[in-house]
This record gives sequence, C-alpha cells and structure tokens, in this order.
Amino acid sequence: MNIILINDKNINLLKKFIELNDSKNFRYFNSRNVNVIKNHIVTLLVIDDNDIIGYGHLDFEKYIWLGICVLKKYRGKGYGKLIIKKLIEVANKKNIENIFLTVDKENIPAINLYKKFDFKIIEEFDTHYKMCKNI
Repeated sequence: MNIILINDKNINLLKKFIELNDSKNFRYFNSRNVNVIKNHIVTLLVIDDNDIIGYGHLDFEKYIWLGICVLKKYRGKGYGKLIIKKLIEVANKKNIENIFLTVDKENIPAINLYKKFDFKIIEEFDTHYKMCKNI
C-alpha cells in the first residue's frame, strides 16, 4: 500500500478516483475543478495493488479544512484512519493549530471515526455538523 501526494504531474490519478466515486458520496469535486488542489496544503491518495482506495486533503478557505473519501468497497478496513493520521501528521509539521471538517448527520461511521481522532462537534446545521480538532 502506498500514500501518494498528488500534484500536477500525477493529477490523472485523482481524476480517475473522482470517476470511480459516486458523486453523492464525494461531493467535494461536484462544484470544483481538480485544479483546486493548487490551493491545497496537501492532497493524497491511498493506492494498493494499483487500486485507488481513498483520498484526503487539507485546504485553506478561511479555516484549514480536512476532507477524506474512501471508495465504498474499502470502507471499514482502516483506510480512513490511515488517511486522517497522515493529514494530522502534515498539520503538525506545518504548525497548524486547528482542523475543521463538515460531515453529514446520517454518516454515523464517519462521525465516530472523527471522534476517535478528537474532533468535536462545534456547530450543528439541518443536515450536517461542523467539527474541529485542536492540534
């Protein structure tokens, strides 16, 4: 298994991952072009045996935002944990103080995963929560 940092040279891997995903479950790129990664602090993919398994990023839009997505068939196997650990590691190296994310209220597995990494619900909306982790 490899964690690959995405840049202009290998952006086609990210495009492939986006194509493999259900846009309902991975909405980040529904309203953004892949070139948005130029504004990311880090963008990564988890690949195993040439299968793209998961995605993660930290980006800056007023706050430092964390986003992850794991393909449905690989969920519940520890890949989300691996991605979050790597993103937190990057945040520590960059002296980032807080990381934010949003998560749909019905996505209980993701909420539980984020809580394991000490993300706290700081705001509630009709359909989702805003969570924060102090680094």
